[in-house]
Amino acid sequence: MKTKSYVTTLLKFALAFTFAFILLILANVNVEAKTATVTNLKETDIEPYENPDITITWDAVSSGDQTIYYRLETSEDKITWKDEGSYYEPTAKIHAPSGKSVFYARVCAYTAPYDYAYMDDKNLCDIGNWSDTLKVVARISDKTSKITGTKATTASLSFKWAAVSGASGYKVVYYPSGLSDLSKELTTSTNSCTIKNLKEDGSYAICVYALNSNSDFTAVSNTYTETYATTLPKKIRDFKVTTAYPGDASFEWKGINGAKAFQLQITKVSDSKKFKKPIVNETKFYGYLGTYTNSKKIKAGTFYSARVRSYVTLAGTKQKVYSPWSTVITFGTSPKKITAKQSGSGIKINWSKVSGASAYEIYVSTSYDTKTFTKVDTVKSKNTSYTLKKFKKKKLKKNTMYYISVKPVCKVGKKNCSTTVYVSNPTSVFYSK
Repeated sequence: MKTKSYVTTLLKFALAFTFAFILLILANVNVEAKTATVTNLKETDIEPYENPDITITWDAVSSGDQTIYYRLETSEDKITWKDEGSYYEPTAKIHAPSGKSVFYARVCAYTAPYDYAYMDDKNLCDIGNWSDTLKVVARISDKTSKITGTKATTASLSFKWAAVSGASGYKVVYYPSGLSDLSKELTTSTNSCTIKNLKEDGSYAICVYALNSNSDFTAVSNTYTETYATTLPKKIRDFKVTTAYPGDASFEWKGINGAKAFQLQITKVSDSKKFKKPIVNETKFYGYLGTYTNSKKIKAGTFYSARVRSYVTLAGTKQKVYSPWSTVITFGTSPKKITAKQSGSGIKINWSKVSGASAYEIYVSTSYDTKTFTKVDTVKSKNTSYTLKKFKKKKLKKNTMYYISVKPVCKVGKKNCSTTVYVSNPTSVFYSK
């Protein structure tokens, strides 16, 4: 009885030991077979098409001599997942769900027998843990509806635009008009921006793209909104009057690179400090280094002051932004009446008196071209006549046509009102002696 009991005990012990040993072996097998969790899942590329492939990558998983496969799933809400298939390499290309600019992806690694391709999913040897969920971004198909200029200086332009639904930010590409190869860009998280370090009086093209970003990748929209804008010119230099007739005056200046919009104001001399009552206030004209005005309010034999400034209109608006005013110039129109006739060995010139004139300058030429006129003398304001006996220090030539102009001059303080020499409304006389 004792021997039988001893054998029975040994048998039970052997069975228990064998069972424990088998469990240990199985446990070790499971530990060895357990596949590592996929890490560093990220989006790396998106093709430039309407329905592009989006490239997803992750770090490769190592499992000794066993073959590793990867299963990819996507979801629109992180609740319901869609199987996107299995991959041999740690990369995949997928499409965004229709109409979605954001969706989610996850990947797990697993091992499988050599003939896995002929087996169904129930025969997988092992499936590891799912990776962390990746937020995948696709391109936003919409674009902003309008770009509006908000500010312009000589070196910067500011804009705002309608926000695009789902955009995480915007890329702004800008370049001098017609020179896209010189393009630069900036990004902003808001629907506004200021572009700095621009050239004075420069015209620029501005393009706004919507961005869709996650922590590692930014998808840029294929569509964009475009506008054009011009930086503000500096103060106009060397502003002067070139001709002044009753009802007409011409001006020129420097400091503007091209044909721009200008505002010209003309007022009476008595209003020259504040220009409260300008007789001419024109903004609807363009010019290149000069312009002219045609106004019946410019009378003969009268002194006026003028100033000019350039302006730009902010993109998408009617709002004007102005440069500083030029230096104010004062000029007088020719007397209402100028006559000239041969008198003895000279030419007698007469003109009507100009109110406010401090002197009169006499200009003469043998050509009607105003650029050829030469100042021959200056007479006091009490005089309204002058006898011309010499021209360019020589006696008058026989059988020659002489053209004569009289420019009234006034003084403001110690300075002459007229800042330039101009000739207007010349009269002529044929000298036959």
